[in-house]
Amino acid sequence: MSGLFSHPPEADDELSDRQDLRVAVTVPAPADHAWAGLTEHLHLWWPADELSRWGEGSFFDLEDNALVETSAQDDENVWGEVVDTRPGHWLELKWRHAGSDSTTELRLEMTPDESSVGHRSAPGVQTVEDADRISGATLDLTHSGWTSGDPQDLYDFYREFWPSALGRYRRFMGGS
Repeated sequence: MSGLFSHPPEADDELSDRQDLRVAVTVPAPADHAWAGLTEHLHLWWPADELSRWGEGSFFDLEDNALVETSAQDDENVWGEVVDTRPGHWLELKWRHAGSDSTTELRLEMTPDESSVGHRSAPGVQTVEDADRISGATLDLTHSGWTSGDPQDLYDFYREFWPSALGRYRRFMGGS
């Protein structure tokens, strides 16, 4: 009886067999700085030449629980609505696609990562270099929720876009 008053799902709403898009980058910054670079300084690294409604003159920002692009004429486009977040750790967005009613899910997760630098001395002898550690963080992006109604070229676009975008983020944060 649970389906008595509900409509069957549209064929376009059914999840597709496409794999989730997953990209990870490690940046040479403590997790709190990496998070700030991701969320507070988005406008400094976002590749507007690759994904923008109005081009390179646009401003991208996380504001009022949404990832918003603002044009030079102050027009706004919401790319993603924040669904859930734990600041400093993860952020989930309902992702919108330009020119489409389709939405997918985007999850960004930050985890601390420490890697040692310096030189090891003789066994049992600790030097200053041994104690030096570069604090880093890894950002994992998962783009999921693709339906059979989502065009293949849209999926292919994001498969190329996310590695490029996170590469810019890594460079912005001091990575190579």
